[in-house]
Amino acid sequence: MEIQKERIGDACVVTANGRLDGIYSTAFAKEVGDLIAGENPKILIDFAEIDFVTSAGIRAVLILMNKAKASGAVFALCGVNDQVREVLDASGLAALITIYPGRSEGLAALNG
Repeated sequence: MEIQKERIGDACVVTANGRLDGIYSTAFAKEVGDLIAGENPKILIDFAEIDFVTSAGIRAVLILMNKAKASGAVFALCGVNDQVREVLDASGLAALITIYPGRSEGLAALNG
């Protein structure tokens, strides 16, 4: 898994690709968690290139979401494909987290 971070306006966009599974979820959670610890963070996770999520990946997103909530950060996903969305829906996570259709919609909301 490759993780890229870029600042766009007030938001930090994290783009990951590949599988968010037991092998990569810890590194993903650590990298994004470090961003959440920043000052007034707005984090948008672009899932457009994530093609597979396991329970470990769901757990990592849930941990990040809770950490963001506790610190007052804004945390959202975008670009979630149908297969991954199905997993998020089945786990109940989709009802708890803001998911934007694409990066432009997410950035507009976070930087608005």
